[in-house]
Amino acid sequence: MSLNLLLKDALTATPDKSALVFDDAFISYRALADTIERSARGLLSLGVAHGDRVAIFMRNRWEFVELYLACFRIGAIAVPLNHRFQTDEVVFAIDHCAAKLLIVDGPLLPVVEHVGEASPSLTGVYVYGDAPEGTANRWPDVVGAAPEVTDWPTVVDDDPAMILYTSGSTGKPKGVTHTHRSILASASGRVATQQLTADDVSLAATAICHAGASVGVAFPTLLAGGTVVILAESDPGLFLDALRTQRPTRTILLPAQLLDAVVDPRAKVVDFGCLREVQCGGDQISPDLYAEFAKVTDLELNQLYGLTECEGATMNPSFGVIKRGSIGVPRVGVEARIVTAAEHTAGEDVAVGKTGEIWIRGDSVMTGYWNDLEHTAATFVDGWLRTGDLGSCDDDGYLFFQGRIKEIIIKGGSNIAPGEVEDVLDAHPDVELSGVVGTPDARLGSLVHAFVELKHGLAAPPTEADLKAFAAERLAAYKVPDRWTFVTDLPRNKVGKIDRHALHARAIELDAA
Repeated sequence: MSLNLLLKDALTATPDKSALVFDDAFISYRALADTIERSARGLLSLGVAHGDRVAIFMRNRWEFVELYLACFRIGAIAVPLNHRFQTDEVVFAIDHCAAKLLIVDGPLLPVVEHVGEASPSLTGVYVYGDAPEGTANRWPDVVGAAPEVTDWPTVVDDDPAMILYTSGSTGKPKGVTHTHRSILASASGRVATQQLTADDVSLAATAICHAGASVGVAFPTLLAGGTVVILAESDPGLFLDALRTQRPTRTILLPAQLLDAVVDPRAKVVDFGCLREVQCGGDQISPDLYAEFAKVTDLELNQLYGLTECEGATMNPSFGVIKRGSIGVPRVGVEARIVTAAEHTAGEDVAVGKTGEIWIRGDSVMTGYWNDLEHTAATFVDGWLRTGDLGSCDDDGYLFFQGRIKEIIIKGGSNIAPGEVEDVLDAHPDVELSGVVGTPDARLGSLVHAFVELKHGLAAPPTEADLKAFAAERLAAYKVPDRWTFVTDLPRNKVGKIDRHALHARAIELDAA
């Protein structure tokens, strides 16, 4: 079935029950279905057809879910953009997928003010939410003027539904493409694995533009007929307030986000007893986090593993044995293997306890990278997705994350491609070459360390502050390097490429100094 049936059971059984909660506003299943249909009519009135891409650039708010489902209703493809993106990043994604429309949150309008002129595929930029007086192209006006629809487009399981941009090991983000089938498989797999019911209240505490909060929290909960509480931002105070006022039963958090919440002095007086399960992923969980979490609740923290290509692929059983340090077992609908890490081979399973690459398979896995046959072909082997992550398996079938094959940097749960940061730094007129690596950080998992080789003979070489400001204009804030080291010559390997192993070693030395 297509995602158009996501709300079907709840609409029949409990139409007046709260489907979404945001900023203390409650939206029933009936009201949500109505707004979805009206926004779907608005899309059709603007000429959006089956298969067209609709970019959504918004912060967390309940309308984000509405727009997802409105796109699904007519077979359009939702393209959620990270709300931390800067203009160049938005333009890249829009151009790469040839988006037809951009719908933007009012406060983010300055970031995309001239995107319509820069991106030829766009036929319009529309504003949803608070915006300056006199702003044109307001989404509510489009919806209000849209005519009734009697002949809705036909949508089938294998139609693309979402393109999520994520940083890979290359210099530019890749468009992870999910179909109605893969998203529904993820949602139903979570419902079965976590035993979600209509009584569950799930807290979407991370960015709804990412797979974790949308595919991992919102869609499974709506499928089960539960209630989704959406936080405006990842703030420990908002999280603790939600525990007190909304009494959620489930949530997924990033390690740094959860640590900030449980060490907050307010956590001592908040009752965590409403929670039946807290899942944590996106990075390694430190012993400190386990210890601090145990101070505020008797729950055992559930570590999970997933990626944009397959959300929530493995997790500790919701009502079974949780092993600290383990990323659990494959959830319903997913298979996993630990395979010898060799390029473009069928791979052989490694022995129990040995380290290899994590491979996964199932209907929840993406269909490929948008307009990128080369990387899609390199990622799949005989139907298995090569994750680029290393792991091992114990005698009970529990998996353990052991590191990454790729050079990707994971900072606070967000992927950062070194090449993307290097491309920006290398564009500075005074930079000869740059090399970027991740360096360990107890709270965020990793920080971004930039090694910069300036052009020789500069009369007034740029400072760290100069380069930081240059990067901040072109990259989302979390991608801007945290640490800077100026070098006379960057280390290179035998074929003349940047020697990242040497940079990693140098970063470790500097951290220890």
